[in-house]
Amino acid sequence: MPVQEPSIAGDNLLRIESRDLLIGMFVAELDCAWSATPFPMGGFHVKTVGDIQILQKYCKQVVLDTNRGTSPPAKRKADLTILSSARQAAPSAAALKVDRDTYPVTQTVKQQIDKAHQEYQALVSAFQQVADGVRHGKKLNLAQLDNSTANIITAILANPQTLIWILNTESSPPTPSAYCIRAAIWAAILARQFGMPEKEITLLFQGTLLCDIGLHLLPERLVNKRGPFRKKEFLAYRKHVEFSLELLSQHPELDEVISRIVQCHHERHDGLGFPRGIKGEQLPSLARFANMAYCFERLLFTNTEERKTSPAKAITRLYKQRMLKFPEQLIVEFIHVMGMYPIGSVVELSTGELAIILEQNESERLFPKIAVISDREQQILKKPKSIDLSANKKSGTSRTISNSANMESLKLNLEDYRFQFFGKKIGIGSMALRL
Repeated sequence: MPVQEPSIAGDNLLRIESRDLLIGMFVAELDCAWSATPFPMGGFHVKTVGDIQILQKYCKQVVLDTNRGTSPPAKRKADLTILSSARQAAPSAAALKVDRDTYPVTQTVKQQIDKAHQEYQALVSAFQQVADGVRHGKKLNLAQLDNSTANIITAILANPQTLIWILNTESSPPTPSAYCIRAAIWAAILARQFGMPEKEITLLFQGTLLCDIGLHLLPERLVNKRGPFRKKEFLAYRKHVEFSLELLSQHPELDEVISRIVQCHHERHDGLGFPRGIKGEQLPSLARFANMAYCFERLLFTNTEERKTSPAKAITRLYKQRMLKFPEQLIVEFIHVMGMYPIGSVVELSTGELAIILEQNESERLFPKIAVISDREQQILKKPKSIDLSANKKSGTSRTISNSANMESLKLNLEDYRFQFFGKKIGIGSMALRL
């Protein structure tokens, strides 16, 4: 299962001098390693003057979460934002070459959704078996993953929207390790957007997939823990990177690029990651892709049973982390391929109705094709209604997207809609098609 990391981006986060701390403030980040302090990883409330004195010994600056604790005086707030401090202090990054036209779309979602979904499920099942084997002391069996990996990459190159639809209509990951596969797919979709060679996309997919394989050598109570780590717990958790590399060493035939991705996927652009605290251009470029893919996946799911936010809201939060966890260029290209309202995500219309995004409109990104799934009181319809908002706009009809739906409050199983809009399936196996 993915372990949550503290965020250091958002309008509610402020950086202040440790000498300006007050009792009641909530400290979300430090300018030193958490492991060097006696405070719990993940943040804490300042409760006593003693807490302030100890913090001043370790830190010159801290980041406050004003949603969870006392804010500094209003007159100083404008000078203390993350935008004016952390981002300005972040290293510059050389732009990567982008060729969005390298891979033309050769398949529609309708044409490849059945096979792509089948291969995704096969990889989820195979990877869980590999992970379970590692936990029980067996050798890392990578050959078991090869066929489905190759077929998923083929589907992504043919049309990335197919896998975006499949992942976004997943109400909860089917296995505890599925988040690794989902992150690998997000990374490959982004790499395709850059026009990266297929061999590099394959290495990126494999490396991202294996980033957390070492977690299966840690105690389950630590892997499944919710809430902040204690110091000893965090030091133990960090060892999963080392364990992952040891498992990969069982396969000397693997390209060293995969090992570099695994080694650096917890490093950050601003140097506040682990295990080495490297930053900027010191990070391998493919590791940055893996880092951002995992960040996005963590924003979608906090555990394997509950979706915490919509894809559109996750992208908004991801954008706030630019120049801190990864270069800005990565999120800009990710937004371009995903769209402001990714397909498979649920939105609320200006009429109060709920709708699912079916298809992007390249010329008018805010007016996609949608399926209305509820009435104005948000009662789910038995039969969704498909609407092209761009044509709707030209006709003068008033429906527009108001905002992303709050997925936490909706009792909605998106998997019920996964195949509903792509015609009736006729035939069996590879001979099947949709009409």
